[in-house]
Amino acid sequence: MSEDENSIKIILVGETGTGKSNLINVCCNLQFNPNSPSNISCSSLEKKIAINNIDYIIKLWDTAGQEKFRSLNNLFIKDAKVCIFVYDNTDRRTFEDLVFWVKTIDELLGKDPILGVVANKSDLVSKEKVKESEGKDYAEKIGASFYKTSAKEDKDGFSNFVNKLVEEYLTKNNLIGWEFYSKDNIDNNTSNNISLKNSSENHKKKSKNKNKNKDKENLCYISY
Repeated sequence: MSEDENSIKIILVGETGTGKSNLINVCCNLQFNPNSPSNISCSSLEKKIAINNIDYIIKLWDTAGQEKFRSLNNLFIKDAKVCIFVYDNTDRRTFEDLVFWVKTIDELLGKDPILGVVANKSDLVSKEKVKESEGKDYAEKIGASFYKTSAKEDKDGFSNFVNKLVEEYLTKNNLIGWEFYSKDNIDNNTSNNISLKNSSENHKKKSKNKNKNKDKENLCYISY
C-alpha cells in the first residue's frame, strides 16, 4: 500500500491546552505526555485501521489552538474528511469557543466532513466545568457525534470513536466495500484522478479471470 492509497484525512481543532496532541498520540499508540507543549503549527501522525477487512491509513492532524497561529490552520484543514472539535472538560471557555471553530470549518469545508465533538480530560471529575448533557446537546445541534474521554486514561475508547467516524464517512459516501488506489498504480496516463475498486468477495470472484484491460473497465475514476 503506497502512502496515498486508502488515506483518510482527519483534523482535530480546538483551543490550545485541550489535549488534541495527546489524543492523537494515544490514538496512534504513543505514550500520553503530561508535559506536552502547545502546538504552534500543524503536525500529523498516521495509523492503519481495518474496516470490513479493508485497511485504511488515517492521517490525524493536530492544528494550532493559539489565536496568533490560527491563520496557519486554513492551509492544513483543506481536504479533511473528518473533523473533531475538542474542548477541555475543566475549562468552560474552550467549550464556548467551539462556536469559532465550527464557523471556521463551515467556511472552509461546508457540510462535507463528518463531525465529532470530544470532551477531553474526563478523569478530572472534581474540576468539571461543562456538563456532559451540554456537550451532547451542542454536538446534536451541529450534526456531530459526541464522545467524553480522557487522553490519559481512555486510549482505546478514543481510538474506537475515531474508527466510528471513519466508518460514518465511508458509509455517507457509499465507499463501504471499496478500496482507494492511487492513480500511479492503475494508469500512469490518467492524471489528477483517484480510482476506486470494489473489494467485495463476489466482485473478486467475478474479476478473477478477467484480463488487465477488463479490470480497468470496472474502476470508477473520480476527478479532483
